[in-house]
Amino acid sequence: MNNIEFITFLLAPIGYLGLCANMILATKNRLNKNFMIVTAAVIAVHVFMVWSFRYEWSFAQATRNGYVGFLLFHGALSMIAGSLFVKTKKAKTLLVVSFLVVSLGALGAVFRYDVVSKYRIPVILIALAGLGVLGKSYFDPQKNAATI
Repeated sequence: MNNIEFITFLLAPIGYLGLCANMILATKNRLNKNFMIVTAAVIAVHVFMVWSFRYEWSFAQATRNGYVGFLLFHGALSMIAGSLFVKTKKAKTLLVVSFLVVSLGALGAVFRYDVVSKYRIPVILIALAGLGVLGKSYFDPQKNAATI
């Protein structure tokens, strides 16, 4: 693995961790826009590097495994970017949905591709942390009982 490839794929779990942290903050209504800007920048640089060095700006290369994954990941990227420009309640929705989409892709990638398999444990831990907080936030019986 060369340095460019190493940096490209190291940025992925760093961006994923930032997305998870921002999503958790959003579920607690404590979203920090500056932290989200940094996270979005890390993710954007990762995507730029993948397009530049992995796909060599070839749409055919980017969609070689199908259009669904391509559309889901780029949709998640759009939601992450969009979360910077909307009010906290809408940003929360965008971050939760993008986290779920990215989690599916990231978990699949670390089991399917050798180049990112070394990030399997961190990605699993990030996914579990984020999903755990989401589960607690949305399915907490005490919280739901108080609002009924």
